[in-house]
Amino acid sequence: MIYLNNLPPLKFKDGKFKIMIAGDLHEYYDTRSSENNVKSKDTIKLLLKAVGELKPDLVVFAGDNGKADTESEMRSVISRITYPVSAYGVPLALVFGNHDRECELSLEDQLELYSQEYDKFYTYDADPSLTGCGNCNVLVKDSKGENDILNLWFVDSNNLAEDRDISYYDWVHDDQIKWYKDTAQKIKDEHGGKTIPALWFMHIPVCEEYHLLRKAKLYELPDSVRGYGDKSDSYYVLAQGVEGYLGEGPACSNINSGVFEAWKETGDVMGAFFGHDHMNNLAGEVDGILPAQCKTSGFRAYTDGGRPSVRLITVHEDGSFETSVHSFKDFGLKCTCLGPIESRITDRQSVNATIASRALLAGAAT
Repeated sequence: MIYLNNLPPLKFKDGKFKIMIAGDLHEYYDTRSSENNVKSKDTIKLLLKAVGELKPDLVVFAGDNGKADTESEMRSVISRITYPVSAYGVPLALVFGNHDRECELSLEDQLELYSQEYDKFYTYDADPSLTGCGNCNVLVKDSKGENDILNLWFVDSNNLAEDRDISYYDWVHDDQIKWYKDTAQKIKDEHGGKTIPALWFMHIPVCEEYHLLRKAKLYELPDSVRGYGDKSDSYYVLAQGVEGYLGEGPACSNINSGVFEAWKETGDVMGAFFGHDHMNNLAGEVDGILPAQCKTSGFRAYTDGGRPSVRLITVHEDGSFETSVHSFKDFGLKCTCLGPIESRITDRQSVNATIASRALLAGAAT
């Protein structure tokens, strides 16, 4: 059972608390492939630059973080991906993603290794009996270090559904939602009946993210994306007022877990932040809550050319917050793992070019 031990409370600095999200690093142990090692170096290059320039008070890994076959190899992977954070002495937290389950080590063992490898690691298992691993919350104090004014939820969105005919991806389970509501009520009771504003971190996005999209009109189809799962029969673009970039249909579960309704009922969650979809950076308001995604921050898996990104959240002591996206290219970094064309075009340009080339080949074959 893993708890926060002897770690100082997180707190605001000069009226602000900044959180940097790094999504879908997909790092793994590999000493044989020079190509993959170059990809890893570009990933670390981005993280080092981002932490150094954005100066966050907390870094959050948004799932699909890393994997390996043995404990010693996993320690090596963890050491690699935490280095840009530890180099600046910044606290770290994480949530697990579906691909973290592909590691030979259990999530519980991985969580233990993170806590052993980095002494400012804030994720823990609040209740090991819950579905998933690493479900927890961390309170943040004001600049004086006196009062709790922000709460951070870290929740496991689990893996693949048991019945793939119903849904490919799993969802937040009832026991996790009950734990969230009970813990939120306990926090409220301990603070004189006051609801502490909160942010939520999870890997797989909630179904309500589709409220940030609208079905594409005929002339918009070239710039649209196909929906995922039970939405795959339609094509989508960003709805009016939604910021960011839509590169693929949000790959959420077909089953609505009810966690979004629990946020509304509880009244504490201001924003929820997800990884999972490597090419999405969208953010917009749904019923007073801001769902947002961080595209992959690495080069190991599919990505948007030279645009792996981190997302920064800046929370103010008055409870307001804003968020922004900062890409590899924004930092002026030079990518060494991609070719001159691949590093310049966007993913949509790449997808459209692939579709066009297949159509030409099909036409030539007939």
